[in-house]
Amino acid sequence: MVILQEIFNKFSRLETDTVAVDDIKQTNNSGKLFMTVQIIMGYRDRNKTCRQPFAFSAWFFDSCHRHRHKILMLSKCIMIIMVFFFASLDVHASEAGLARLMSGIEKKQSTHELKRYTIAMGKERALLCNQCHGDDGNSKKLGVPNLAGQNSEYLLGQIEKFSDGRRKNFVMNALSKNFSRDDKENLAVFYANMKVNITKTNTQLAKKGQPLYTRMCRGCHGKRGTGRAKYARLAGQQTYYIETTLKQFRDNSKHNGKSSKRSSAIMEPIVKGLSDDDVKALAAYVSQLK
Repeated sequence: MVILQEIFNKFSRLETDTVAVDDIKQTNNSGKLFMTVQIIMGYRDRNKTCRQPFAFSAWFFDSCHRHRHKILMLSKCIMIIMVFFFASLDVHASEAGLARLMSGIEKKQSTHELKRYTIAMGKERALLCNQCHGDDGNSKKLGVPNLAGQNSEYLLGQIEKFSDGRRKNFVMNALSKNFSRDDKENLAVFYANMKVNITKTNTQLAKKGQPLYTRMCRGCHGKRGTGRAKYARLAGQQTYYIETTLKQFRDNSKHNGKSSKRSSAIMEPIVKGLSDDDVKALAAYVSQLK
């Protein structure tokens, strides 16, 4: 920075078109660098004779130096805009793909016969899924979600996220990459048409969770937790799974996405201030909803 400042000072002092060669030979390193810049930019011949005034160059470099902080800030803003722009392209592409899948689901449920056939195909494709999610979408394992009764659009969205790596789970990532378009549609229809089994929960804890749910969750997940479109059905979901997922969103919001396999721009700010007791109360409440 000191060298650049000396260069700027030299620019501001030069008002004639001639500089003594002896002065250049005796100058310091910054002066030699300044002379090199002149030659490269065409303002000085190689015989070290100046060809024209340096007023414009002096103004340009001096302006850049004086406004360097603003230029740096502008550069950062441009970079942020570019990141969001390219990210939006990915979002639009994924949404377009999901829309195509949803149109396929609608067609497969357009008649009773087609719907029954699609459910049968989905049940057949779910053979490996049954080991964790159960034969009818009611989970067999702690921490594995019930899929029975889940919204088909939400299911499709999550399968897509596992497939392209936006959601992280070793088993699900490997399985979903091998699903064809028909597989994804058939699985979503199959699970959406299964009935979720409601389990008993702590009644007192559920009562504490009701006002929290009404204030924080009802707008997207509905009065009875059945969800809609892209928003998950929470009613009848495993309490442990709800607790784990809420904590992942909460911890993710506090550690810039480095501590969790699950992220959501919508959920993270909502659950950021929840205590562990709040999480347990919410889980107890939604798990007993029908």
